[in-house]
Amino acid sequence: MRLALTAGTADMPLALKTLQEVSVELGIPEAELKALVQMQKIRGMMKRGKLVFAPDEIAKIKRQRKSLPESAKETVAPPVVPKPSIPPKPPPVRTPPRRFPQRPTDL
Repeated sequence: MRLALTAGTADMPLALKTLQEVSVELGIPEAELKALVQMQKIRGMMKRGKLVFAPDEIAKIKRQRKSLPESAKETVAPPVVPKPSIPPKPPPVRTPPRRFPQRPTDL
């Protein structure tokens, strides 16, 4: 860990926040935060098997949400129109192999 020295005093590094803490603080579902990490839109780290975020990443998310307020709102999905069902094709009719008549053999 790196400590910054400011005017002779050591500043402690800012604490990391867990996925649940960030979700509550920002009002974003945990699944959406995980998706942002997987798409590499934000950085997340695994510590002791839990996903944690640095304060600068949390500020980055806040800035993005502030500039795009409609993204924080719940969106209503358009109704799904079912496609007309097409009956499956019947399997092709297999004809038996052609058998040619045998020629009589002369002895």
